[in-house]
Order: sequence, then C-alpha cells, then structure tokens
Amino acid sequence: MAIQYGDGTTSNTGRIIRIIQQTHNSESTSSGIGNWANAPFPTLVVTPESTSSKFLLMCSFGFGIHGQTSCAFRWRRNSTTIGAGSEATFVVGGTGNDSWRENVAHSYLDSPGTTSTITYRLQFRPFDSGRTMYWNNTRSGNGVDDYNARGSFHLIEFAS
Repeated sequence: MAIQYGDGTTSNTGRIIRIIQQTHNSESTSSGIGNWANAPFPTLVVTPESTSSKFLLMCSFGFGIHGQTSCAFRWRRNSTTIGAGSEATFVVGGTGNDSWRENVAHSYLDSPGTTSTITYRLQFRPFDSGRTMYWNNTRSGNGVDDYNARGSFHLIEFAS
C-alpha cells in the first residue's frame, strides 16, 4: 500500500530520509600543516537508504590562521575528494590580521550511488606551508574576536 502524502502524491522523491548533526565546541590548534590534513571536526557517518539517495552536506565554523594566509578546504567521502576533483572544494581568504577570525559556511550536494556506509569529513590545507590553524578561536585570543564559536556539521539525506 502506497503512502499518500499531504501534497496528494505517493512519490518519495525529494523527501527527507534523515538528518545528522555533529558539533565541535572546543578551541584547538593544528600546527605545521604543509599538505592536506583532517580538520579536527566530527565526521558524518551514514549508510544510504538507496543508491539514488542524495546528501546535502553543510558546515559552519570559525578559524584563525597565523600569518594571514588563505586556506583551502575539501570534503572527503571515505577516501575520495568530492566537489572539486583532487583540489579544494572551497577556499577562504586570509583574515588580514592574526587576531581576526574567518567564519565559514558551505554546502555541497553529493550523489554517492551506493548503499555502503560512508564517512564524510572535512580536510584543510593552508596556502603557506607550516601555518598554525586556530579552530573556533584566533591567534591572539583577546578582544572582540575572543569567543568560542561552535562549529556545526549537517548531513541531510534525500530520496531521489
């Protein structure tokens, strides 16, 4: 027996299957980074309901970076970079001041085509090798930018 939805259809297409949320509340640093590294954020782990499921990945977080350089970020689905070939999914410009914080908000729609368990994670790479990243804080840690932001990471699975 088919389910009749409030819009008069019986199709599941576009309906939300599940929502997963992870948060990162603490301040931390990552030092001496010269290549792609895992950001210190929670991963999003899901087993798709169907091979046609689509996943909306969303993140928002704050960071400071020593040396006022830019930073590249990329989503990884298990060991595969998604959204940008082998390079960055998105780039955030330098803050211009060691005591300023960048706030990031990004979303990406993925179509993994599998029913095997998937681990999504965010990786980062400063453009100038060896820089220190200050997650949810700034280098100086004082003044108006000295607040502990909350990073949030969401995954919404849609039927397709």
